[in-house]
Amino acid sequence: MQIKKVELNHMAIALAEPYVLSKRYGTITHGNAVIVRLTADNGMVGFGEADPLPPFTAETTATVLAVIRDILAPCVLGKDPRGVAHLNQEMDACVTGNLMARGAMDMALHDLAGKAFGVPVHTMLGGCCHTELPLLAAIGGGPPEMDAPAIQSWIDRDMRYIMIKMGAAAVAVDIERLRRASEAFEHQARFIVDANQGWTFSEALAFVEGTARWAPELVEQPVAAQNHRDLKRIRQQCRSPLSADESLTSMEDARRLIDAGAVDVFSLKVSKNGGLSRTRKLALLAEAFGIDCLMNSMLEFGITQAASLQVGCTLPNLFDFGHAYGSVLRMSDDITDFDRNLKRGRVRLPEGSGLGIRVNEEKLARYTLDYCCL
Repeated sequence: MQIKKVELNHMAIALAEPYVLSKRYGTITHGNAVIVRLTADNGMVGFGEADPLPPFTAETTATVLAVIRDILAPCVLGKDPRGVAHLNQEMDACVTGNLMARGAMDMALHDLAGKAFGVPVHTMLGGCCHTELPLLAAIGGGPPEMDAPAIQSWIDRDMRYIMIKMGAAAVAVDIERLRRASEAFEHQARFIVDANQGWTFSEALAFVEGTARWAPELVEQPVAAQNHRDLKRIRQQCRSPLSADESLTSMEDARRLIDAGAVDVFSLKVSKNGGLSRTRKLALLAEAFGIDCLMNSMLEFGITQAASLQVGCTLPNLFDFGHAYGSVLRMSDDITDFDRNLKRGRVRLPEGSGLGIRVNEEKLARYTLDYCCL
């Protein structure tokens, strides 16, 4: 069995509603992705996805396309896709960094190998600990009076775990938002907050003190990604566990965070963290040091969501909260059938081999902005 063709599609789909993040990232209106399709000589196909979101990510759609086209695709063409670990080593030898590009290839290789072996990817990763998980919903930034309708809309869809995006307004506004949400939905929902690097150290401490009565279940990435010293200082004073997202990309990042004692939780994203293989390694390292993992997401379509689920269901050290497998619900459309796994506020492992999803070829063609084939 050999890989005979690599195809790349840069696609974009509008969000159902604009998504307001912190002051660092502004408002997002579209999801952009690079879709990788590997075709073997027996006709089997494997799909991967990269979800760059600059400036959250250093990579862009243009860099992902170029790195895969010029470097990674030649590494796998003519090779047996069932040797996923060996092919990852070969790709690692060809390029450093560029974890999103490498992650998209890793996803596609796992999907194709799983189909070749006739097993779901989680079996290749050692088997599952969970057959379903609770979903994490999210609301964007905005004035406090806009939060209640947004939260209620998720509750009406059986969502009970909600992330509130903060860091776009004054910290006093963020404190008020959490107070109102906690009091209005005290018995209906649990909340985490994500500042996406939007606060200074003093603002983060002001938030911690100002929300002592309504402490969230988790505070994610309150300050700048490389500011491990202040992360640790915030952790020491915070009543809630502290999570790293932008601070955590590579294994080197994980080791620095652990050495610094900076956080309690790792926020994992298979696109950001370089695919299934690397994401699982990060989770296993976290487990060794008593750190739980939140399966989080970029603005993702169903391929990345399925890959994340295949990893997440194998982990024994998941954070006791909802996990971000509802990204496709935020989109106006998707190119896969991943949403069939979402029901009553939970996500179930799909049946079938590989990643367990189907790609709608007509939709992929409709939303494609750029295409190349090798």
